[in-house]
Amino acid sequence: MAGQNYGAKLGDRVRQSFYSAAAMSAAVMVALTLLCRIAPDAMVRFFNADAGVVAFGSEYLRIISWTFVASGMVFVSSSVFQGMGNTLPPLGSSSLRLLLFALPAYVLSRQPGFEMRHVWYLSVASVTIQLGLNLWLLHREFARKLPPRATLDAQPAPAET
Repeated sequence: MAGQNYGAKLGDRVRQSFYSAAAMSAAVMVALTLLCRIAPDAMVRFFNADAGVVAFGSEYLRIISWTFVASGMVFVSSSVFQGMGNTLPPLGSSSLRLLLFALPAYVLSRQPGFEMRHVWYLSVASVTIQLGLNLWLLHREFARKLPPRATLDAQPAPAET
């Protein structure tokens, strides 16, 4: 939708496509986040009943679920960039996320007392940073490539006599 509206030079509809897709994505991801926060044990137990696996998997779901909304928004914003014909900004933010995740994860893995949860929290942080960067870049792209938002010229109503 964003690409079609961009091609038709309908800037407000491009923006609305993003806002609508972002709202739908956020709604689905919030529901999944809540499910992972409320019943992670049952979700893991569906695949494996071993107590150690359930404990490990449940902790993973509880932590990583904090990335769901941000990940959904990253996908939506990246898709809007694609529709507008510029895939370099989300490529850059993805590359930055990889660096912000992989390098510290490697360093953390070499530290005494390292636990997998440290990597999961690092993932939450890197996705959050990627989301912030994607949204900033998209806002900049909208300002550069789309006409300003239509403004309504509010006129006072004529006085009744």
